[in-house]
Amino acid sequence: MRILIAYDGSNAADAAIEDLRRAGLPQQAEARIVCVSDGDISRNEAGHLAELAGERIRSYFPDWSVSAQGLHGAPTKIILGTADSWFPHVIVAGSHGRSGLARLFLGSVSLALIHKAPCSVRVARLSGSANPLAPVRIVIGNDGSAAAEAMIRSVAARPWPEKSEARIVAVVQTLAPVADPLDASTFAREPAYSVIRQADERMRFRLRNIAAESVNALRRAGLTATSVVVDGDPREVILEVAERSCADAIFVGARGMGRVERLILGSVSHHIVAHAHCTVEVVRGCHD
Repeated sequence: MRILIAYDGSNAADAAIEDLRRAGLPQQAEARIVCVSDGDISRNEAGHLAELAGERIRSYFPDWSVSAQGLHGAPTKIILGTADSWFPHVIVAGSHGRSGLARLFLGSVSLALIHKAPCSVRVARLSGSANPLAPVRIVIGNDGSAAAEAMIRSVAARPWPEKSEARIVAVVQTLAPVADPLDASTFAREPAYSVIRQADERMRFRLRNIAAESVNALRRAGLTATSVVVDGDPREVILEVAERSCADAIFVGARGMGRVERLILGSVSHHIVAHAHCTVEVVRGCHD
């Protein structure tokens, strides 16, 4: 496994390194730390920060092959360029950057990465236990797509601590109008309403089957897995379940890199990354 770590010396970047210990990562892996000087720090300072981060990661993962480098340029462009040439399986970044503006809003680099990276992106926030051996609580948004199927495989392949839990959340985003109870009987008589309700029920049936298959796959991997299928807005439902579950991480799938797919990604993954209380990993298939 190849892991590209975007590091800038901020508290959020330090949290991203700590979060690696709770990410279910293998004992054998390659990690590359990239620290980019873009005016706030010099290239030499960036290199020094990268080396310090590398030493810390080596202390946590002594069997990893770890390299570190300081580069100069626009952070997003440098990180994406490194990803294009090094082919990581996942990019790790903190949820905020060094600037004052970034402390108020989700860092622009993190947002750019979840939209443009050719691989999975893990936007880290510390939550829950700091013990790397403690069980991890995971919430997985599953919409029945090929991307979601790849995400389940990715989660199942990781060596999670014993008794770790996965909660699969499948959401039916119904097109049925929300009617006043007094008007419900009127809507129920409309032919279009009947068609929508039938389509919703077919989707519920499909998602229940997919969720059950995903639960079985995760249980075979050693996780304690459960699922829920509900109606609603997937952005809000997934966040609500994560809050109630005191989740350590949320996993959501990315559907692709085209313009339409980016709009879909933006409507769910973007919102969840921006508002979650915990780490969010946006899973996208990438190079072997």
